[in-house]
Amino acid sequence: LTTKRRKNVERGFAMPVNKIILGKWSGLGTGSYPTMESFRYKETLEFTSGPPSKPFVHYSQKTWKEDGSAPLHTECGYLRFPPNGTVEFILTQPTGLSEHDEGRVEEKDGDYSIDVASKNISRVSSAKAPAVTEIRRVYKFSGDILEYSIYMATERTPLTLHLQNTLKREE
Repeated sequence: LTTKRRKNVERGFAMPVNKIILGKWSGLGTGSYPTMESFRYKETLEFTSGPPSKPFVHYSQKTWKEDGSAPLHTECGYLRFPPNGTVEFILTQPTGLSEHDEGRVEEKDGDYSIDVASKNISRVSSAKAPAVTEIRRVYKFSGDILEYSIYMATERTPLTLHLQNTLKREE
């Protein structure tokens, strides 16, 4: 990023996003859930800046089978940083699920964490059952390492750890 662009990206954020979040992250994750067999997957997350002076970051995520032979999941959305230290995550998935999460940004010794929980989950009528009823996402940024855990509840299963990954920044 140019110096001017870098300053604009920082304006209005609850954390120094250009240094902490922005970039492409890749890793090999694990997934499990009471209704399915455990699995491993390749993943790429990308955080890119929005227009100058706007307090949001674009997010995109893609996963593949561990051997890279077939895509598994994708989602995209935005991280918003209101000036009060909170964070909002707006996501959509091609499965027909839309997620509006809210939470906090925390800083400790130069590392940052984002912990958000679903405030609203909606789905199109053709989305498959069982319906997702709750999601919690915890992201921990430490230098060029990003660790996350995603918890999910459905109509049939209480909030349970579903996905975990440790990713490294590529760029």
